[in-house]
Amino acid sequence: MKKAVLRVAIFIHVLFLTGICRADEIEELNKQMQELRQDYEAKIQKLQTQIEGLAKKQEEKEVQLSAEIKELKEVKGGLGLPENMHFHGYGELHYNNTSEEAKNDKMDFHRMVLGWSYLFSENIIFDAEVDFEHAATEIELEYAKLDYLLSDAFNLRMGSMLMPVGYLNEFHEPVRFYSVERPYVQRDVIPTTWQEGGLGIFGTPIPELNYRLYLVGGLDASKFIASSGIRKGRGGVADAKADDLALVGRLEYSPVLGLDLGLSGYFGDAAQKNSSLGDAAVSLWEGDLRWRYKNLEFTGLIADIQIDDTQKINSLTGQVIGKEILGWYVEGAYHLGKLFLPENQDLVTFLRHEQYNTQEEVASGFSASPVNDRQVTTLGLAYYPIPQVAIKADLENWENGAGQDWHQFNLGFGYEF
Repeated sequence: MKKAVLRVAIFIHVLFLTGICRADEIEELNKQMQELRQDYEAKIQKLQTQIEGLAKKQEEKEVQLSAEIKELKEVKGGLGLPENMHFHGYGELHYNNTSEEAKNDKMDFHRMVLGWSYLFSENIIFDAEVDFEHAATEIELEYAKLDYLLSDAFNLRMGSMLMPVGYLNEFHEPVRFYSVERPYVQRDVIPTTWQEGGLGIFGTPIPELNYRLYLVGGLDASKFIASSGIRKGRGGVADAKADDLALVGRLEYSPVLGLDLGLSGYFGDAAQKNSSLGDAAVSLWEGDLRWRYKNLEFTGLIADIQIDDTQKINSLTGQVIGKEILGWYVEGAYHLGKLFLPENQDLVTFLRHEQYNTQEEVASGFSASPVNDRQVTTLGLAYYPIPQVAIKADLENWENGAGQDWHQFNLGFGYEF
């Protein structure tokens, strides 16, 4: 009996001790679990913080990217150029081979012109071109004008402006005419390219009629030359004399499709406060016609200049300036390329005859030089692989009133963009 009781007591004691041990283990396990939970929660919190940080950075990057995309949408080609700025230009290379003994054959990158326009608003536009002539050995401002658009019929213009005289002075890119050199009447009679500073109005009152009318700085008669008339008297807006002003304008009318008519006028004194020149008033009239029917094209132009006080101009300059300067030309062209070339290409053959005399009439007591009475006939081809590029070749035959004659072969290319 005592042994049985003893065994029971020992068993109960063992159970008690075992319970104590398990309680300690459970408590230890609970403690470890608590530590693991705290560590887990800390890690979760850390991960959440990192995720929030990444999300914030991602959001910032998206905002930045959105701003960059918006900025790129506001520029041209991603080059940092405002969407409302446009670049343009043209250029031409000439090779001249002449039989005239007094002249050398020449290779000349005659012009490389770079221009740009900027749209300040829907109504205010700035446009300019800089001309790098003769392989950039000469630089001049072709024009720099500000247009204020009010309506189709009436708008304002100010700045350095190309004179609206003839159809070529304002729009003289080499793809717009077929010869290598510009027509000589539009060099020695109409002094293309001719720009002056001033202001004026322009518009299209009806769809078929355009006009320009400007008040500009006048010519300087002290620089007129017998062989090239008023050409050297251009001010070019380069600190130009402006004691005398001039009025210049042009009307263009297209009564039917394919026919363009033009009339230009220039009127102003050219003494520029030099009393030795008198008034030296210059008046110029010009008329032109351009007609195209299918592949056939015809162009005609005539220009006449009257200059007052040429006796005084001659006495001051030592030149014999023409009291009257007269020039004209006619040109026929045929678009051969339309017969067999792809639609985007063209091959044009042309024939032009010019006559001009920068001493058509001189003041009493002075004699004109017959060498200034000139005529030139030009026959050539112009190939357009695309409308913006022209490859040209032509042959000129020259004669003058002194009985001299010579010829010149020209080869060149021009482009416009």
